[in-house]
Amino acid sequence: MDLKFDNRQNKKKQELELSNSWIITYSDMITIMLCFFIVFFIIADNESHSLQQMKVLLSAQVENLQEENLQLKEERNELARKIFGIENLNGQQPSREGFLAFLEERDLMDQVEILQNERGLMIRFKDSVLFPSGSADVSDQGLELLEEIGRKLVDINNPVIIEGYTDNVPIQTARYPSNWELSTARATTVARYLIYELKLPEERLSVAGFGEQNPIDSNETYDGRANNRRIEITVLTQ
Repeated sequence: MDLKFDNRQNKKKQELELSNSWIITYSDMITIMLCFFIVFFIIADNESHSLQQMKVLLSAQVENLQEENLQLKEERNELARKIFGIENLNGQQPSREGFLAFLEERDLMDQVEILQNERGLMIRFKDSVLFPSGSADVSDQGLELLEEIGRKLVDINNPVIIEGYTDNVPIQTARYPSNWELSTARATTVARYLIYELKLPEERLSVAGFGEQNPIDSNETYDGRANNRRIEITVLTQ
C-alpha cells in the first residue's frame, strides 16, 4: 500500500517537473531575444550616427564644390571682361568695343565663337577663317584676326592652349600625310605667329593636334564637317 502511494507521488513529481521544464526553455529564448535586441539597438544607433556624420561631410563637400564653381565662373567672366569686354559671358551680351566689335565689323561673328568650359575661356574659329583648304598657311584675313586676338592675350598672364581639329575626310599629301599632321601644323602655325610676331611668352603656350578626333558635329553633312574643321584657343583659368 505504501509502495503504491510512493509510486503515485513520484509519478506526480515527475509530471510536475516535466510540466515546468518549458519555463527554462522559454527563459533562455527570452534572454537570447533580449540580447539580440540590445545588439541590434547598439548597431542601429552606431549606423544612425555614422549616417549623420556622412550627411554632414557630404553637405560640406557640396558647399565647397558650389563655392569652387562660383569662383571659377567669376574667373572666367573676369577673363571675358579683360580680353573681349564681355560683361555677361553666359548670356553672351557683348559691348560694342574691342574684339567683338572687330568681328562684327568684318562679318566674322558666324565664324568665331566665344565659349566657357571647365578649363577656361575658349575662342573657337572655323578653319576657313584662318586657313585655305588643305593648308596650314594663315590667310591675310586670318593674320588680321590673330593679331587682334594676340594683342589682348599679351595683356594677361594666363596659360593658353591652341588645339587643331579636322573633319574625317582623309588627306594625303607630301606635306600632310594625314589629318593628324594638318591639325598639328595649323595649331603650331598659330602659336608661332603669337610668339614671334606678337611676342607672347613661349612658356605660356601649349599646342595640340587632334585630327578628326573629338568632333563637335556630325561628319555626315557638309555643314557638320565644316564645324569640325576648327582651331580652338583656350585661355586657362588659374
